[in-house]
Amino acid sequence: MVELIQDRRSANKSLGNALLSNLLDENDSDPSEQPLTEDEIVGNIFVFLLAGHETTAHTLSFTFGLLALHQDEQEKLYREIRKVLPSDTVPTYGQMPLLTYSLAVFYETLRLFPPVEGIRKMAAEDTTLVVGNSRGEKLTIPVPKGTDIAICTPGLHYNPRYWEDPLAFKPARFLGDWNKGAFLTFSAGSRACIGRKFFETEGIAILTMLVSRYKIEVKEEPQFAGESFAERKARVLAVQPGITTTPVRVPLVFKRRE
Repeated sequence: MVELIQDRRSANKSLGNALLSNLLDENDSDPSEQPLTEDEIVGNIFVFLLAGHETTAHTLSFTFGLLALHQDEQEKLYREIRKVLPSDTVPTYGQMPLLTYSLAVFYETLRLFPPVEGIRKMAAEDTTLVVGNSRGEKLTIPVPKGTDIAICTPGLHYNPRYWEDPLAFKPARFLGDWNKGAFLTFSAGSRACIGRKFFETEGIAILTMLVSRYKIEVKEEPQFAGESFAERKARVLAVQPGITTTPVRVPLVFKRRE
């Protein structure tokens, strides 16, 4: 990244409407304002690369694993894609809003496997939180200004008060009306993920293109012969600690559709 920045500046090369080019042009446009240092530019580009690649790649891994395990949902997704793209064509940006079931599959994967399990917030002012339990009891918790708060996304996404049958893979729950306040994969408020639209567009485009052309199956391996569906599901969708929620190993086979 440092070499790219130096090369771009020394040769005064234009990279067109690229992210790096836009960032450098804006940073150098007004000498009266305090510009970003080179380390700060590298840091910003790094965040864009990481947030725009790792989260999408891992989410797609889980998505393909879930579709391989749930062939009925994969077939339903394929049929819905074919309604929008009847021939083997590349979807346009204008067609993206029509791929509603692709988005539903993506959201259901994000509900089950949120990339960030603890979203950090800080109380901007003194406030209180009223919480309840399964017995209907209420408790008021004071939250002083400056308090660090971590939102546990799996705890919210698997809460049966907000999601019927929360352990099941049911993309259709994201069609029509659904509880948007109980889905915090991208956080919420003024500090929500600024790359959400890019993440969704990129992920849905890849998901749509692959499912329209390939049938996805779990790879058959002799050492796992005879395992139950629950055992196979646990193996294929196993996670490990990482910068974001990281799959251990998702052994799949992609077969070209006729």
